[in-house]
Amino acid sequence: MNTRDDSPSAPTPQPDDLGRLLLTAPDLTDAGLDDFTELASPSSDEDPPPMTGPTPELTALLNKAFNDKATREVRTSFMNADSSIVVDEGVSERATGAAVAWMADMRQVYAQCAAWTMNIGDQEFTVQVVDPVADPSEPLKVEQRFGDESVMRTMLAGPLGEQARITTLLVRHGDRALELTFRSLASEPGGPEAARLATAMSKFLALAPARFLDLPLG
Repeated sequence: MNTRDDSPSAPTPQPDDLGRLLLTAPDLTDAGLDDFTELASPSSDEDPPPMTGPTPELTALLNKAFNDKATREVRTSFMNADSSIVVDEGVSERATGAAVAWMADMRQVYAQCAAWTMNIGDQEFTVQVVDPVADPSEPLKVEQRFGDESVMRTMLAGPLGEQARITTLLVRHGDRALELTFRSLASEPGGPEAARLATAMSKFLALAPARFLDLPLG
């Protein structure tokens, strides 16, 4: 898995009104996530690469949904000590009604695109959406817990043996949205790496939506 070699010092300043809805390094320390360090700049602040779906209509939907631009957005990232898990967090604000439309597009992507391809340079990668019923992170249960609406899905990207696991939770609260994404190499179910990821995910899921929704942490 490729992660950026960022210094853990001097995180990027954030506008106060949205930035206060992001997690901070002290939040993680208080929650027992001492293994994670805040990166100096977000690890995923670039535009997504071109994507191709199973039909021209779904190709258009994929690129529209994943390239949707918010009116304002702040981001942060955290990485554990051995760089095996990266957690990206973003809070955005959209024009009236635009967050609802974006969430609807993302739901449609996950419902109609079991797989798609994306091109990075001269390489083509396959992205597969994990059936939420079979996903050990239990996304369908997680979705019921947060905000006005939320959706969570896991995707596997890349060739077998080198697949990246990408799990994203989207939470909408009015015209604002939270994106919380966990990135790691795919690991054997029930193995130590999978257990470590599950522990980290459960703690971040207890923290990030609460901060975004302005609820007490812990």
